[in-house]
Amino acid sequence: MTPQNPSNKDLLEVAEQAARAAGAVALRGFRTVLDIRSKGGTDIVTQYDHAAEEAALSIVRSRFPTHSILAEESGASGDREDAPRLVWMIDPIDGTHNYASQIPFWCVSVAVVEVSTNSVLAGVVFDPLHDELFAATLGGGATVNGKPISVTSKDDISKAIVAYDIGHNPDIASRMVDLVAWVQPRVAKVRHLGSAALSLTYVAAGRIDAYYHLSLQPWDIAAALLLIQEAGGTVTDWHGDPRRSGFGSAIASGKLLHPALLNLLRAGPRG
Repeated sequence: MTPQNPSNKDLLEVAEQAARAAGAVALRGFRTVLDIRSKGGTDIVTQYDHAAEEAALSIVRSRFPTHSILAEESGASGDREDAPRLVWMIDPIDGTHNYASQIPFWCVSVAVVEVSTNSVLAGVVFDPLHDELFAATLGGGATVNGKPISVTSKDDISKAIVAYDIGHNPDIASRMVDLVAWVQPRVAKVRHLGSAALSLTYVAAGRIDAYYHLSLQPWDIAAALLLIQEAGGTVTDWHGDPRRSGFGSAIASGKLLHPALLNLLRAGPRG
């Protein structure tokens, strides 16, 4: 490995190590007594969100000490003029409400973004409860535990399983609830799973046909975005423009289904 000029394979190796380290810490805390605190509104954090994030950060910093970091709990660091323009985006426990309620659907997300092109070079979503590691590199395909994955080939929205999440912002949450009432009778099933990163990853794995959300953070989507793209799918924003790593809406599915999905959502209330 060359820290000054790492390959995508090098980056993926460290992303996997960081995700597994965070997952091991989070797994130890799952179904134990938690210190649950509010981050504002309905958003919460536990002591294991912080501990898992530190475990991931220690791996990344030991391998790439000059790289920049954007992590959910600790924010941004390492953003210096002389720093390589690679940013590690880390969500130590995506689905904290599930985690705190002992619902077994949450994950760790780690991704590396090249700033000048806003391209995700490597990404990992790790589900420690089910020991599933979803991984991708730019141009290198997507896998789960080393086996290739792909999105579904459905093109009929009425037969699609569509997942979504509500979000913490009251205005966004209200709009999402209105959209569910519009979408539900027009698709096969809707699912609210409580972890954006893992739900998006299930689109990449072909377990869910589509996913939509009006407001995702960079660390929510970075790794899953690459997984879906490398699994043959597409992710756009609400306007149909290609989704990049960053804050905003996300509409994800296989390429055949995506036009119908986007039309359905935009035809809905407040579309």
